[in-house]
Amino acid sequence: MAKQLSSIVMNSVNVENLRELILYSIDQDENFGDYVAIKKVNHGDPIGFIGDMNAIGKKGSGCDPVFDDISIKNGLKRWALGNWQAPMKLCYEDLVNTVAEYCLRKGTDIADITEVEFTTDILLPRIERALKQMIIRICWFGDTDAKTIANGGTLTNGTDTSLFTTCDGLWKRIFTQGAANSKQLTAIVANTKATAADQKAEMLKKGVATDLVDKILMDADSRIIDDPDAMLLMTRAMSDALAYDLKNVHNLIMPWEKVFDGIEVSTYGGVKVARMSVFDRNISAFENTGTKLNKPYRAVFANKEQLMVGCPADDIISTPRVWYENKERRLYIDIQGKLGTSLREDDMFHAAY
Repeated sequence: MAKQLSSIVMNSVNVENLRELILYSIDQDENFGDYVAIKKVNHGDPIGFIGDMNAIGKKGSGCDPVFDDISIKNGLKRWALGNWQAPMKLCYEDLVNTVAEYCLRKGTDIADITEVEFTTDILLPRIERALKQMIIRICWFGDTDAKTIANGGTLTNGTDTSLFTTCDGLWKRIFTQGAANSKQLTAIVANTKATAADQKAEMLKKGVATDLVDKILMDADSRIIDDPDAMLLMTRAMSDALAYDLKNVHNLIMPWEKVFDGIEVSTYGGVKVARMSVFDRNISAFENTGTKLNKPYRAVFANKEQLMVGCPADDIISTPRVWYENKERRLYIDIQGKLGTSLREDDMFHAAY
């Protein structure tokens, strides 16, 4: 493992205590449970549906009518959960000659760093944050058949594809359904442009963003429009273009309110709109050719109960198991779990990309 805090070595002019370290500015990720429905399920559990009857009531025929078979719409799908893991190890020597060296124990116990300040105050909190980012990455951008761009996929070349192959994420399911039923898709021309600059220039053309969102709302199934809890989740790039267009075309300010932990919400045409910066960060980090981004302008309009994430545990984020191994003189951290996603009803969302 690379030496920890290697840029901050111990000397008279450097940082002398972990409490002196200034945290890098970090992005505030939206609270995951505020825009998806988290379910406690096992692999293979059923998702059953029951709907309306077929149309009944035909022209009367007098005696001896024909009795039709009863037909009620129904369906069944099953949860597909995949395994994820995050095993890690750390040697105390990685902290020697760094700002964290002072917190090491002395003598024979020097190698046991399970409860030293570096582990409790620096390492474990960052693992917790990384796990939250993992959940978002897998559950939205996961793809069991993930490939890099060089191999015909969408992931940035050099990306470790195993970061995405635990399960199929919600975006893959949305793209698959959108390809199967074009009525659930509103195309975004800006995404087809050859460079990131051209993508942005197209989206910021006068009237493009407002026309696009108007079309989404017109194209969406009436059941979604009539659902007071339906929300239009969109990338920050798309929401910024919408706000820009409203200001420049209609001289209107689109106010954003941070109603949850990190999620910003506004309204457009009476519909709640959520600005999902976490989408942009994952697209920029993992779906970037170096010249253009993969669908930087994308949105899904649905009730969050239609966007389901499942795991068999009570908590979607597993608790790390931390221990010290005398023989190897190393700290070990093991975390694992299962995750899966599902669209509750395939036809109860409208997407734009």
